[in-house]
Amino acid sequence: MVKETKIELVRLNVLLQEYGVSSRRKADELIESGNVQVNGKIVKTLGVKVEKNSSISVNGKILKSIPTKVTYLFNKPFMTITSRKDEKERTTIFDLPELKKLPLNVQSVGRLDYRSEGLLILTNDGDLSLALSHPKYSVEKTYAVLVSSPFTIEDSEKLKKGVELEDGIAKAISVKIGSKEKLGNSLGQWIELVVTEGRNRLVRRMLEAIGLSVVRLIRVAIGDIRLPSKLEAGKMRVVTDIEGKYLSNLKKNMLQEINEKSKFTLSKDILEKRKLKKKVTLNDIEYAKEAERREKRATLISKLRKKELAQNEQKRHTWKVKDSNNSFTEKRLETKENIYKTDKKEKRFNKTKLEFKPKEQINSNIDPKKAIFKGKETRKLTDLDKKEFELKKKRKTTNDKNNSRSSERKTNQRKK
Repeated sequence: MVKETKIELVRLNVLLQEYGVSSRRKADELIESGNVQVNGKIVKTLGVKVEKNSSISVNGKILKSIPTKVTYLFNKPFMTITSRKDEKERTTIFDLPELKKLPLNVQSVGRLDYRSEGLLILTNDGDLSLALSHPKYSVEKTYAVLVSSPFTIEDSEKLKKGVELEDGIAKAISVKIGSKEKLGNSLGQWIELVVTEGRNRLVRRMLEAIGLSVVRLIRVAIGDIRLPSKLEAGKMRVVTDIEGKYLSNLKKNMLQEINEKSKFTLSKDILEKRKLKKKVTLNDIEYAKEAERREKRATLISKLRKKELAQNEQKRHTWKVKDSNNSFTEKRLETKENIYKTDKKEKRFNKTKLEFKPKEQINSNIDPKKAIFKGKETRKLTDLDKKEFELKKKRKTTNDKNNSRSSERKTNQRKK
């Protein structure tokens, strides 16, 4: 038997990104303009899936081979933008001499705003960037923030509970208060803040909502990967073996989740039937009939439930007793009688009015007045129980006598 080889289908814009032509957005623009050919045919439709081995050409040039996947750690400097181009013509990270040599397919995982600084991961692996940046996989991002005024424990609790922003509630997983720093005439304070989301200017907006202004913001870590202390601002280095293993594990976990979900997808026939059902609409008469049928069904169900509850209550208050003919007869006790009962909280015998709820089968010889009840169990008073009861009475009398003697002594002392 010849084994069937599975053909890997990939989206065309993803393939163009892997080849290093451009980003996915710009790849879509190239496809729409008709500058991309697959196996000699022009493709203009977006979201088309193509075989990995198929020959692709852009602007008449055939793409030869996919470059190897690379990941770098980069220390973003202050007053730079994380993009290839800027409308205001400000300096970008790719304008720096360290990053100019990188191919076009290497992109930053997530972004830091113009005034923020710290750790960025640069890679050409699309799956890895998705695993790190998507909020569904909740990779932690830690930030060291310098605030212009002192930071209290109440502020940290507010951030943990959640702060309302324009685009929804934002929460901090953990907040640590650090050392203080002089800022001219005032005192600032350092904070370590952990967040799983990557929304635009999230940390700054969270602190502004509390009433604090940010002086300096540094991303210290992404997951278990921390910003190297020796890595200067504006420079990068290749990921180490330990860091590479951690990132590969993140990617594997993400791909496993996607594969498990794809296994449980419904067949095409079922999906088509569901679509047809949605299209079918009921007339006014049919809708009214269905509404009446549902109301009748609901009333029947409610009646049946009430009957069941009534039957269960009757069973609780009834039990079987043997007659002279050895035949069982059901009896129901609804009266309240004075019976002895052990009070577990006070640990003493008290005469209290209680509802008698015996089991289904019980001996007819037992008198309820001479019975001790513990939960649902019943038993006769034994000699030991009587002795305990007498001992407790004696203790009470001795205690009362001692109390009376002590009170008499105190009164005599006061008179003297």
